[in-house]
Amino acid sequence: MRITYFLIGLIFVLTFLIGFNASVVAHEYELGVDEDEKYIWKCNVCDEDKMKDLFGSGWNANGTGLFEELEQNTRMKWLIEDTDNDIEIYNSETLEDEKFIQIIYKKWIWTKDDKWGDYDHENEFNLYKNPKNYDDDYIFPNFAPICLPFPIDDYLKNADLYDGYSIDARSIPTISCEIEKNDMKGDYPTEYIKIQAVYNDKGVLKSYKLYINDHRVIVDISLEEEFLFSPIIWMVLIPAIFLIFYLGLIYVVYKKLINN
Repeated sequence: MRITYFLIGLIFVLTFLIGFNASVVAHEYELGVDEDEKYIWKCNVCDEDKMKDLFGSGWNANGTGLFEELEQNTRMKWLIEDTDNDIEIYNSETLEDEKFIQIIYKKWIWTKDDKWGDYDHENEFNLYKNPKNYDDDYIFPNFAPICLPFPIDDYLKNADLYDGYSIDARSIPTISCEIEKNDMKGDYPTEYIKIQAVYNDKGVLKSYKLYINDHRVIVDISLEEEFLFSPIIWMVLIPAIFLIFYLGLIYVVYKKLINN
């Protein structure tokens, strides 16, 4: 009988811990990428003349992120050097130290060469730790981040994004964004555009498409290489194992109570 009471007590403790952890984890945002991972994207379509018409001559200039020196039939590579899910960085706009999620990476800009050679830049990629810190009606650079923290849907839904954004993270995390004509700084874009960005199980940009009004694809980028093993699998596997153990424990207690 003592064993039965012990098991019942254990069930109550585990139930409390599950509820407590759920409330804590709900607002903890973490990256799915890790050090020494590499990612390669391929540009399948890029209408450079139309992009210039939409966003001006500097649309693919130095520092334009995903669009930097973008051309059709080229590839871009990232090598993750370091990650930090909670780093304080001085914000020159607010004049305060603020918390960010950070990736430090080496970047090979878009190239047609088969051999990569030396990297072009070492950059930082930063996202606010608290998505509510983004400006009102925020539009991401290039309209969609190249990487997002988990849980993706919770992170994006807590940001005050531009009205044209819609988020679908039920199975495959997807961002859609419709930008009306002249709705951005400098009266860009010069006509309506729509962006659809799809993310893999590590929160990395898997597919990026930019359309205009007649559904014509102006930019099409896809992730060329992905890793077979993902640490995000453990985020699903460990809770599943725990749940099986928890249900098994309840079954054992039930059987003991019936037998007694």
